Amino acid sequence: MKRIGIIFGGANSEHEVSCSSARSVASHLDPLRFVAVLIGIDRAGSWHRLESVEALADATDGTRFPDLDQVDVVFPALHGRFGEDGTVQGLLELARIPYVGCGVLSSALAMDKLLAQRLLELAGIQTIPTSAVTRATVADAVSLADALGYPVFVKPNRSGSSVGASRVESAESLAAAVALALEHDSTALIQTTIVGDEVALGVLQQLDGSLAVGAPLRIVTEDSTAFFDYTAKYTVGGGATLEVPAQIPDAATERLRELAILAFRTLDCEGLARVDFFLGADGTITINEVNTLPGLTAFSQYPRMWQAVGVSYTELLSRLIDRAVVAFTGEQSVVAISASAPGVTAPAGSI
Repeated sequence: MKRIGIIFGGANSEHEVSCSSARSVASHLDPLRFVAVLIGIDRAGSWHRLESVEALADATDGTRFPDLDQVDVVFPALHGRFGEDGTVQGLLELARIPYVGCGVLSSALAMDKLLAQRLLELAGIQTIPTSAVTRATVADAVSLADALGYPVFVKPNRSGSSVGASRVESAESLAAAVALALEHDSTALIQTTIVGDEVALGVLQQLDGSLAVGAPLRIVTEDSTAFFDYTAKYTVGGGATLEVPAQIPDAATERLRELAILAFRTLDCEGLARVDFFLGADGTITINEVNTLPGLTAFSQYPRMWQAVGVSYTELLSRLIDRAVVAFTGEQSVVAISASAPGVTAPAGSI
């Protein structure tokens, strides 16, 4: 049996989401193949080997570096800064331990929305018109927002789960929204509001390196102008439902799949990613962002995309772990899980 080190928590605003992801991952690992080893990072950044996810809240006497002894593969169930941004990935590279998901560079690029946008634009993918301010240039926010036109969205450049993000209807609310975003990152983004359906696609890398795409997922809100915020994402009755497979035209589905794979390759991703788009009524597609460690809670989008095409959560985790070993060793001497479930779409020969 392989011992899977599940790293979770973190010294950031997505600590609780990470803990929820870790609970889900630990409880859905294949018990015939894997044993979970829980490694928590508390809010101060100290590391702990734990018997349960819940034990992290009261853990004391942590260490500056993790205890990775007798861990065969690491599954980083981390979101946000100091986990999804390449920092933990760099530590694992130094420790020479296989890990699930993207490497140092792609993790850092995807976490930095401005840098990712520039690369995606060069690849020919339409992005959201965006301006940025720092604490030193915050006085420019009003003119930048005016140029984009209200309503705008204001968010931290390097954050996720909609933490620190706001929908701003007028100049009177702009300063508070920018201040909130700057609490979470040194750069705040001001973005045009894109009118359209929010559609996400999950990309999964196979053992041979080829890519498969799960069922498209559409976020349906009670109010068409509602913001799919933290509450909507992670609570029951949060005002949004997830429609999967998304009821969108076949041509749009195919184009979204092509763009999701292009975005994955442009940022040099590995293992998995969730790629979020806006789909306009006229068929216009705009990329929102690429998530290299998407949420894995009971409410999360990525597992549901694969369940919709017949890939169970447990099988999905097994495939991610197997791919991590292959990527590290360059060998395919692991148990391959069949990906022949109906509905999975990928380039010829990749399933």
